[in-house]
Amino acid sequence: MKNDLFEDIKSDRSFTGNLGRILLFLVFLLVLDYTVSFFLEKGITRYYGLENDADIVLVGHSHLMLALDKETIERKLGVRVAKYTRPGVNVHDRYIMFQHYFSGHNKSPGIVVYSIDPWLFTSEGLSANSYKLFYPFMDNPWVDRYVHAEAKDLFDYFGHKFFRSSRFDVLLVNAAFRGYLGNWSNLKFGELDRAALKREIDSGEYRKITIEQENIRWFEKTLDFLAEKKVTVILLNTPIYHLLTDIQPEKYAAAMGAIRMTAARYPNVRIVDISQGLSSQPRYFFDAVHMNPEGQRTVTGIFARTLDSLVDHHQAD
Repeated sequence: MKNDLFEDIKSDRSFTGNLGRILLFLVFLLVLDYTVSFFLEKGITRYYGLENDADIVLVGHSHLMLALDKETIERKLGVRVAKYTRPGVNVHDRYIMFQHYFSGHNKSPGIVVYSIDPWLFTSEGLSANSYKLFYPFMDNPWVDRYVHAEAKDLFDYFGHKFFRSSRFDVLLVNAAFRGYLGNWSNLKFGELDRAALKREIDSGEYRKITIEQENIRWFEKTLDFLAEKKVTVILLNTPIYHLLTDIQPEKYAAAMGAIRMTAARYPNVRIVDISQGLSSQPRYFFDAVHMNPEGQRTVTGIFARTLDSLVDHHQAD
């Protein structure tokens, strides 16, 4: 039987022309999507220092991000630093960050700096959807598997997998442009409001320290991986304003003790604590856990001196 509809479509020249224009428009959108995502991903890669092999890799969340100035460390020690720090990342996220870094570089760094704090084994207070931070790097197999496992549904995963520009939010776009501009400065200006912090503590609205065994297991798995890579690992404890730890001294001691006990099993790991003497000085803090620019300069100066002897040792090797 003759298909009249098909014959009508064949004879409709305007339909054929419109179809061609639609296909051309879709191709244009796909090319634009890829171009925008390529540009932004390159900027973010540059911002985190992932584009080249690094001598020192910093991994952690916003505490470390705002505590250390990578340019100062590079200038003082004559090394190349990758500052791979993301707001809200937990211990599982950091394991993926190390997998991501090492899978993309042939040369291992001599030193890895892993940020620690008394909330290292606490899940509450961090982003519940931190996997979304990794959208820009879904082309990496480790990251891709992680996002696929954590995504809330298949639309979430495949939507970001195939529509690449959807991987970037405002914060990531900002990071991309900062990467192109070479701007790693701490923009958290201001000084800690002690009165407001005291009110939060009195009302119980502060982050509680807990120890979750699943997080300890991810920490151990990370240290196992770094031991296999034969890199020196520095577990760096950066300053926290003392009121947050004074209010829960037993939990603080337990959390830091768990970190020390775990680290003691790895000969390539050492703990560096530069919080003493700084945690009671509000002028260094933007808020109770983040340093302001003055605090960052102070912490970076102290830590650079600690790194100096280690860098000399690795360069001699």
